[in-house]
Amino acid sequence: MESPDIKKQTSGIRTARAVSLLVALAAGAVLGAFLYSMFAGSASSSRTSGNVVVAESPQSAGAEAPSETVRISGGAQKDLGIAVEPAALRKLQVMLSATGVVSEDPSRVAHVRALARGLIENIFVRLGDRVPAGAPLVEYDNVELGLAIGDYQGARAELERSLTDLEVKRKVFERSREMLKVGAVAQTIHDLREAEVKDAEARVAGAQAMAAKIAAQIHRFGWTEADLAKLPAGRAGPGHTASHSILKAPFAGVVTSLHAVGSEAVEQGTELLAITDMSAVWVLADVYEKDLSQIRTGQSVRVRVASYPQAAFAGKITYVADIIDPKTRTAKVRCLAENASGLLKLEMFATVDIPVEQTAPILAIPSSAIQQIDGRPVVFVRTSDVEFQRREVQTGIEAQGFTAIRAGLTAGEPVVSRGSFLVKTEFLKHLIEGGDE
Repeated sequence: MESPDIKKQTSGIRTARAVSLLVALAAGAVLGAFLYSMFAGSASSSRTSGNVVVAESPQSAGAEAPSETVRISGGAQKDLGIAVEPAALRKLQVMLSATGVVSEDPSRVAHVRALARGLIENIFVRLGDRVPAGAPLVEYDNVELGLAIGDYQGARAELERSLTDLEVKRKVFERSREMLKVGAVAQTIHDLREAEVKDAEARVAGAQAMAAKIAAQIHRFGWTEADLAKLPAGRAGPGHTASHSILKAPFAGVVTSLHAVGSEAVEQGTELLAITDMSAVWVLADVYEKDLSQIRTGQSVRVRVASYPQAAFAGKITYVADIIDPKTRTAKVRCLAENASGLLKLEMFATVDIPVEQTAPILAIPSSAIQQIDGRPVVFVRTSDVEFQRREVQTGIEAQGFTAIRAGLTAGEPVVSRGSFLVKTEFLKHLIEGGDE
């Protein structure tokens, strides 16, 4: 059994050891916290890769996420094609944009039809061909032309007989007049011969009228007087046979429909093909009811299509419909657009930009400077020769390649106008890399 003095000494030793252990643990905790703070501060202060560095400012508790800066060396900026332009006050022409469809101008479409019953012999064009004015399109055996030619030849023969008979009767009448003077013929005989001359003149007039009537009918089939003059010899003019008609293009254009088939019998009025003058076309745009007060006929417009994003086609509003579509609450606005280049195709979807007003000077930057990050518009502002700061902005109207800025920028601040997407890509790439560390 231990004495009280020995027990007291043993308890003191144990207490001293516990105190020493607690002191060591406390010192280790302080040293670990210090090292952790140093490492964390160093890790969050910068992330570097090549010529690009993403730097983040410390974030205080409860504060919003700070702006971030991407650093790009001068050489990298040159390689990426980065250019900056200061935000400035500009007057912007407000544009009202409407969607539409390209259509033909009905006044520039020729529907070529058969002039009479017949049989198609030759087709000189194909669907989609561009043809000059006067180009032959279709040749067909014109039944009515053949009949008219026969009637005309008969009328001409009758006219020749009438003229011959008239000439003979006039000579007889003149001879009778001389004989009457010397009493060699009775007055009644002379009067009878005079009546015969008048009757022959009437028959000549009737034959001339009949020949002229039939000639006019033949002219409707494209024949000329020169062609008719050769008919007594049994030949038609150049390019013709006796009863064949050739339909020609009334103006230069494109064959936009073709229904003619070789050896097919056609009736009078049958549409064989259509020629469309594409030098100008309609664009039928849908304009919302609320915007109609800003639309008027004669207003200049600009037409754009997805096939040629860099091209703009000048046009003019020629008609605003009087009926609103009850489902879409839009009205058709017809624009006549120039298409000398032939780039606009029928049934193309188009966007019609209609200038409606010009704003007072407002802060604006090139639209190419604006990027989207997390669904919000941002720009990159140059803060030094190698630093570009991300800046969220509030945008307004867009016109002539510029976008109005309502908040987030001040006049004179240089923003990346060319190569902003590349700056955004570098920014996001290193931002993601930093989040993975």
